[in-house]
Amino acid sequence: MRRIETANGMVIYEKEASDYEREALVRLAQMQAQALGDEAAAQVAGLFPQWQPGQAYALGERICDGRGQLYCVLQGHTSQADWTLEETAALYLPLGVTAEEPEAVPAWVQPVGAHDAYSTGDRVCYAEVVYESLVDGNIWPPDGAFWALV
Repeated sequence: MRRIETANGMVIYEKEASDYEREALVRLAQMQAQALGDEAAAQVAGLFPQWQPGQAYALGERICDGRGQLYCVLQGHTSQADWTLEETAALYLPLGVTAEEPEAVPAWVQPVGAHDAYSTGDRVCYAEVVYESLVDGNIWPPDGAFWALV
């Protein structure tokens, strides 16, 4: 961006060709990020829209908390300031992988239905231990028969 100072002390910023190219590259990356699987998408979480109160979110939409954590919307709704990503498990599922810790294992969260049940191979941290789901549609706590200690 080029800075231009006028005779009366005003400062004007003018975009250059490289600014338009950079904006286009970001838009392209954002469009392509939509097609990524959850693990790959979580590594580029900053390309997804950042959560805001008063925003309409659709089922399955992925949003970022602004700190590198990606979430999946579990129910279509209009967000409210007191329905934060971390505090409202019925609305948002943390995808468990962040840009800072791509190998992180998410904490176990009690599924509220088939839409957020764990699949075979999903890993979670429960009571400071990592477990792997042995079945699809797993809604049980990781200390039972449907989980293996990793």
